[in-house]
Amino acid sequence: MSEEFHPIPGFPVPQVARAHESLVRRGETLSVTALRVLAREVILRVSRSEAPVALHNDHPGSAAIELLCDALLSRDDTAAADLVQSARLDGMSADTIYHVYLAEAARRLGQRWDRDEATAAEVILGAGRIYAILRDLRTVFLAQRLVAPPGAEAIFASVPGEVHGIGATIAADTMRRRGWDISLRLGLGHDALVEEIARLQPTMLGLSASLPSMTFATARLIVALRIRCPHIWILVAGQIVAHDPDIARIVDADAAAATLDEAEATLTGHLAELTRLSVRQM
Repeated sequence: MSEEFHPIPGFPVPQVARAHESLVRRGETLSVTALRVLAREVILRVSRSEAPVALHNDHPGSAAIELLCDALLSRDDTAAADLVQSARLDGMSADTIYHVYLAEAARRLGQRWDRDEATAAEVILGAGRIYAILRDLRTVFLAQRLVAPPGAEAIFASVPGEVHGIGATIAADTMRRRGWDISLRLGLGHDALVEEIARLQPTMLGLSASLPSMTFATARLIVALRIRCPHIWILVAGQIVAHDPDIARIVDADAAAATLDEAEATLTGHLAELTRLSVRQM
C-alpha cells in the first residue's frame, strides 16, 4: 500500500480537518498512520453494523453497492453523497442506507484495501466520505427515533480486556435511536468497571465480549457485580454468544443475545416483567 498521502486537503471529517490545520500551523502534518487508523475505524464501525430484522424491502443490489464503492474512491467529492441522496429520494430508509448500503460498501472498501486494489490515500478519503454521509444522516435518524416504554434505560459496557468496542458502540447508538436511554462504558479495567456500575446502580446491564477467551473475564466480572449489585439484571452479547450459545449459564448471566434485535427483545421483555411486578406491588 502506498504511504504517499498528503493530508488533507478538504478531508470531509470536520474534527480531523481542524486537527490537521492546527498541526500545519505548527509546521507539522497528520501522519498517514494516524489517518489510516481513523479510516480503519470508520470502515470497521460501519461494515460491522448489525441490520435490524424489520428493514424495509428496499435493499440495494450488488451492482448499486459496487457503484457506491467506486464513488467513495473517485475524485468527485460529491459522487457518493449524491448516490445516497438519490437513494433516499427513491424511498430507501435511513436504516437500510446505514446497515446495508453504506455497510456493504464499507466492507468492500476494506476488502479492496486488504487486496491492495486501492491505495491508503484513496481508502482514507473514502472512509472520510462515509463518515460525512453518516453525519448528514444524523438528523434523519433522530427524526425516525422510535418511542420506547418508560424506564427503557440500561448501561452497555465492554468486558475488561475487550479491545473491540465497535459492537457495543453501534448497539448503544442504535438503541438510543429506538428511544432507549443507554449509557456506554468502554475500556475500563475490572475494578474500575465494577466500581462504576456500583456507582450508577443500573437496573439492566449489557456486557459486550467478542472471543471465547473473554469467558473467564466475563464470569469474574459478573461474580463481582452479583456481590456488589445483586439487583442488576445482566445480558451478555456480542460474538462470544455465537461462539458458545450456552455462555449465559457458564458466566451466570441472566440472558444472552447474539444479535442486536435479540438483545432489544430480551431487554424489552425484562422491562415488561419489571413493570408487571411493580404494578402488583402497588
